[in-house]
Amino acid sequence: MICPNCGKEYNEKMTCCISCGSPLVAFEQDTDQVIFEPLIPEAVLADESIDVKSSENISQNGFVRVHEKNSGNSSETVEELPEDTIPVRVTGERKSSSPKAAVNILSFAAAAMMFAFILLAAASLTARLITDSKKISEFAADLDVMNLPAVQAGITSYGGYDIADDATVLEAVFIMSEGTGLTRDDIRKIYENSTASEFLASQLGGYASFIREGEMPEKLTSEKLKAVFSENIDLISESIGKPLSMHDIDLAFSELDRAEPVLEAIAPAKLEGALGDGALTAVRLFSSLPVIISESIAAAVMLVVLRALNKRPERVLGWGGGAVLAGGAAILLVSFLCSVQVFFTGQDRFVRSIVKSVTDVISPDLYRLGGILAALGAVMLMGALTIRKIRTAK
Repeated sequence: MICPNCGKEYNEKMTCCISCGSPLVAFEQDTDQVIFEPLIPEAVLADESIDVKSSENISQNGFVRVHEKNSGNSSETVEELPEDTIPVRVTGERKSSSPKAAVNILSFAAAAMMFAFILLAAASLTARLITDSKKISEFAADLDVMNLPAVQAGITSYGGYDIADDATVLEAVFIMSEGTGLTRDDIRKIYENSTASEFLASQLGGYASFIREGEMPEKLTSEKLKAVFSENIDLISESIGKPLSMHDIDLAFSELDRAEPVLEAIAPAKLEGALGDGALTAVRLFSSLPVIISESIAAAVMLVVLRALNKRPERVLGWGGGAVLAGGAAILLVSFLCSVQVFFTGQDRFVRSIVKSVTDVISPDLYRLGGILAALGAVMLMGALTIRKIRTAK
């Protein structure tokens, strides 16, 4: 059957053209001019002019024949599919998961950088706290000088005193003051009430200024130690119940002279020569206020990067909150481990004593910083969870 109006060819069961609705007429097919063409488009089948029964017949037979005319010469185009073949319309392509994976990787990298900047800022702040003048005074008051090893404090067995290698400063002084009637408690009391702790704080403050700002302090000599001893002669005499004799004073001065090599070894010039100008410059730069501010800003900028990568606010809060919480937890953990000296179990008593005094002074500030960051990270994560629940409920 063929449509006399548009020339489309159909099988014998069709009675009218599905395109224009004209009645079909019989024709004789020229098999020499037959080529295959695709099925008619789905849009044509949806046309209002299609007869329902005819459409069912098309579906059952599974093919349509199209007759075309070209330059006056008729040609026939036929496509025939097997009866069990069902045309499938492709409505779109499945979205690839690659973009989402890339966003997750970039978000993780931004969160990791945020975590790193938080730790860097905390480390810079720690270095600045250690060299703060007020913290130095607290450190000098907290440091138990009497419990330091005598050898590393410059007190040796020279002079006929039988001082053990593992003796503390208190034990060494007690041995050297034998015959004066001083007890160990008297020696400790004299130190705590004397100007020695103030002198120690002043010297440490000079070293801190040298490390932070490069200002060279006055050289610590045995003469300065003798001056401190002279300032406290009355206190010592009161403690032993009688005035110190010139023999006792000369003996004490001779012992202070023996500490001169130790004082030379810890001089700022020796420290600068051992570390090098580059190392001290790096420490000064690392602990400077502009660097701390820059590191904090860099950590905050990572939130902007996360916002650019993730369109949903809960994802931004999730990634950022996780980084902030991890940073706060890391600061709290490291501060605690340093306080209990986990990292310094293999060091000698002198190093452990110094570290303990330093951590006792600065750990409250670090605990506050870590606690604030951990709380802020937890709030951000809770906000992300709340937004996600609200979105799901909608």
